Amino acid sequence: MAVNGTREWTDPTTCPFCGDQLSSPGVGFVDHIDDSGSCEQEFDHWRENVAGDLAGEWSG
Repeated sequence: MAVNGTREWTDPTTCPFCGDQLSSPGVGFVDHIDDSGSCEQEFDHWRENVAGDLAGEWSG
């Protein structure tokens, strides 16, 4: 998941997929994946993998 090869996102101000600096941990990440097609694909893949772990779809 992360650019450093770990499966943990240890810094919420950087993108876990490409390592780019985010303007903020929340909205900055959403804006980043909207602007970066490859990170959006990685996020969608991650979301598919964890979707079954959640009781229902999240509201985000």
